[in-house]
Amino acid sequence: MSKYLKLLPGLLVIVILALLYFEYSPVENILFPKCPLYATTGIYCPGCGSQRATHALLHLDIAGVLRSNVLFLPAVVVVLQHVFARFMRNYMQKPQYKSLLDNPKAAWIVLAVVIIFFVLRNIPFAPFSYLAPH
Repeated sequence: MSKYLKLLPGLLVIVILALLYFEYSPVENILFPKCPLYATTGIYCPGCGSQRATHALLHLDIAGVLRSNVLFLPAVVVVLQHVFARFMRNYMQKPQYKSLLDNPKAAWIVLAVVIIFFVLRNIPFAPFSYLAPH
């Protein structure tokens, strides 16, 4: 039972953050930090819109998630699959569960996708302008 108690602080932090993002909109509240790259340069970083996307996802507004940050939803799916696979391997003793991120090329693929997304979302005309947060 003690190995499950190790998970408690992390789960508690996740629940508190989820409640915070559910209750307060990052657009309407000064509690949430603004992107320093966008604030200083006007350039959207790959994470711009993620706070609004989190708020939208907690309200099950998938269109709002995609308007805020198109890359957010696939990233959440990959992270959840990774956490599930790690949990199954480490806590349930099921070694057959593999994470998508266990692949040696995964880090390079993620880096390439993030860099391409970063460049494309800052091109100021359609269809690339749809990648910018709205």
